[in-house]
Amino acid sequence: MIASGIVLGLVLRLFLQAHVSADVGFRFASYIDDYMVLQREPAGAVIWGYGAPRATVTVTLCREQEPIMKKVTSVKADSNTWTVVLDPMKPGGPYEVMAQQSLGRINFTLRVHDVLFGDVWLCSGQSNMKMTVSQVFNATGELSNTTAYQSVRILSVSSTQAQQELEDLTKVDLRWSKPTSKNLGHGNFTYMSAVCWLFGRFLYDTLRYPVGLLSSSWSGTPIEAWSSRRSLEACGVPRSGSMPSDLQTGPSAHSVLWNAMIHPLRNMTLKGVIWYQGESNVNFNRDLYNCTFPLLIDDWRQTFHDGSQGQTERLFPFGFVQLSSYLFGEALNDGLSQIRWHQTADFGYVPNQRMPNTFMAVSVDLCDRNSPFGSIHPRDKQTVAYRLHLGARALAYGEKLIFQGPLPQKIELLADKGLLNLTYSQPIKVQRRDDKIFEVACCSDRQCEWLPAPMDTFSTQTLALSITSCHDSPAALRYAWTPWPCEYKQCPLYHPTSTLPAPPFIAPITNLSPGYHSRTAK
Repeated sequence: MIASGIVLGLVLRLFLQAHVSADVGFRFASYIDDYMVLQREPAGAVIWGYGAPRATVTVTLCREQEPIMKKVTSVKADSNTWTVVLDPMKPGGPYEVMAQQSLGRINFTLRVHDVLFGDVWLCSGQSNMKMTVSQVFNATGELSNTTAYQSVRILSVSSTQAQQELEDLTKVDLRWSKPTSKNLGHGNFTYMSAVCWLFGRFLYDTLRYPVGLLSSSWSGTPIEAWSSRRSLEACGVPRSGSMPSDLQTGPSAHSVLWNAMIHPLRNMTLKGVIWYQGESNVNFNRDLYNCTFPLLIDDWRQTFHDGSQGQTERLFPFGFVQLSSYLFGEALNDGLSQIRWHQTADFGYVPNQRMPNTFMAVSVDLCDRNSPFGSIHPRDKQTVAYRLHLGARALAYGEKLIFQGPLPQKIELLADKGLLNLTYSQPIKVQRRDDKIFEVACCSDRQCEWLPAPMDTFSTQTLALSITSCHDSPAALRYAWTPWPCEYKQCPLYHPTSTLPAPPFIAPITNLSPGYHSRTAK
């Protein structure tokens, strides 16, 4: 009897150990949770997590407690992870996702409920992306406007950094949630991004199906922190000797935010990304931004495509905000203009051959000199988000609409009349005449000086500039090439129906479009 009792106790202990071992670590990835949005058709959503090595995991998608899809996989012994790709789903919901792990006779079950299928957008950048709805114009009205948008779900990643690429997020500030005045207005620069939320809200008004928004941003951070080591090396970014600028208050070390806040999301199936960053690079590796930004886009696209097993499009839509105006020291005058230009890979417009399938919200006319958060943080995030969503509708959803303001396609020198004649690719609205916003480079003996080129006559698609002040050879032309080109929504040139401002540009006077030989005009 004693021996049989010992054997029974040993068997029981082994059974309990196996039970505990099978249960340890069985979980969904950090961002797979109640209220989430999964990417709709034509892509398949990726569901993944952690489990016991060699265990079988069955993932079931249910609608009103009825199974409609089942996927079976096993836990990889080398990483303790499991992954399934769901069949493409039409937008809608709610659904329940159930994962069951089986190891021998031991089963464990996980569930997440109120899951929707729609379009998933990742929002990233620095403080202008980090600003919350409580910090924008008409904050009270915006915070109360959530009832109609319960199918727009939000998640905010915690501000963390890491020296190596992480497999999963270490922390989430705001788990997948329905929007409320509390989680949208949770203090300053905390929780949910206003630009991200407003962008998603505008999209929902058009799409009328669920939208998922992930905010992963950190104030005062340069692009180097958000880039992988491989992309920085490809651009020749120096590893040492770079001193942070005055506009950096967050981490600036190479790849630390990529490692902790972007790479862990790579398995997620995305529709696209929007980005608002660049202020911290005005005086920090500024001349490399025309490489680091396009390569960040390329690298993110490849990483999310591979991580999602090909479900995220290889050239998924990538939108960004061209930096607004702000008041700062004289040393930054040309730096801010150059960063705006470098944001387009020195073309002045997107998409272009360096930056395919991208869209840009021009914000040089959205200045805010009275912002309580400093002029570098303008409060009109509604117009920023609206302009971004126009680009998304055109590039990501194939709508035929205007999403960028007018740029000249031809610059003609009429020397006998003392004029430059600009022909635009779109109709233009001259909101007001400005004698200083256009400047011409007058050159002699390799010395050049930028002089004002006052606006003269104009028509539906042409504009003449006076260059009588240039007594030498006019070599180049630039527009809105200052930190503060105009007052709020008072730049001189807009598209007549879309209220989109003409973007800044610099171009040689060769009768070619801005950006064609832009690197020759400095």
